[in-house]
Amino acid sequence: MHWHIGKWFFPRQISLRNWMRAALGVTLLAAAASASAQRAPDKYANWEFTPFYGYMAGGEFEDPTTNTDRDLEGDSSFGLFINAAADQWRHYELIYAKQGSSVDGAVPFDLDVEYLQIGGTVMYQDAKTVIPYFGMTIGGARFSPDGPGLDDETKFAFTVGGGFKVPVTDHFGVRFDARAFVSLFDSSGNAFCVSDNGVGTCGIRTKSDTFVQYQAALGVIIGF
Repeated sequence: MHWHIGKWFFPRQISLRNWMRAALGVTLLAAAASASAQRAPDKYANWEFTPFYGYMAGGEFEDPTTNTDRDLEGDSSFGLFINAAADQWRHYELIYAKQGSSVDGAVPFDLDVEYLQIGGTVMYQDAKTVIPYFGMTIGGARFSPDGPGLDDETKFAFTVGGGFKVPVTDHFGVRFDARAFVSLFDSSGNAFCVSDNGVGTCGIRTKSDTFVQYQAALGVIIGF
């Protein structure tokens, strides 16, 4: 089953840029509220759990028969950041993210993309109300198409991103995250291949050996 959560909230399709503006606006409002309280948290949480909702765009395929573009539609995404503190300004990080979308073309099909990543973040030490950070992760990406003759794919992937954390209390805050997800395919770019009587066929291929998506996300930090 494919969930397109964003369509429940937005009557018209939005762009990644508009979603980033909205998420940044909410983050700045949280920062203003935190600043007006004239209080910065005096200790840090050892663990942070941050469920997030976002918008993911990018991802280019092509039809190997006609060489026509078949791009992945931008759509909503959701997931979870789990952070374990190495110290106050450095965190180990686990990321799960999922997007339910569709691939356009003469015969469109639904495609779920999931990422499971591990890595870390480094935060700017002198920040108080709004804390910038940079992060990198490595892990895997799973592509699950819903169409005839298409098989699932699992690929090595990594992410590079950054954002802002706004601590409201010692155990609660808001996080804005912007990130690139890069999945590595082989040099042919073939994807979703199946074997029929010993003969392998591929219904689609990526336009290069890297498949790149971009996400802007807004999450609620729960610290312990």
